[in-house]
Amino acid sequence: MSPISLFSIASQRSHWLSLRQETITGNIAHANTPGYAARDVQPFEAVLQSSQLSMATSAPAHVAHSTGPLEGAAEAEEDSWQTYGSGNSVSIEKELVKAGEVNSAFALNNSVVKAFHRMLLTSTKG
Repeated sequence: MSPISLFSIASQRSHWLSLRQETITGNIAHANTPGYAARDVQPFEAVLQSSQLSMATSAPAHVAHSTGPLEGAAEAEEDSWQTYGSGNSVSIEKELVKAGEVNSAFALNNSVVKAFHRMLLTSTKG
């Protein structure tokens, strides 16, 4: 039986979300600091790709995973946010949007882990 890596991935995502939330709060704390440049962490997809997880098939008839981009999909362009006269690039509005995204991602991550945990408990109880 192969190990279940969902809990490991969820743990890595929670750690990444914590780091991103810390970065966002640091940006907000330095909103009035002259010359401060807003920071962000690398996307979780880059962290996940560095962990060398790959899709596996249990039968030759299963569809193989393609590594290319989806047709018709394009990367979203970064919105331009104002840089202030003091050289500070922190936008409170943008940081609050990011904080909301992190909050939603925490809730989703937690829900997935709870659902998977309930499924495992149900399957072991018979």
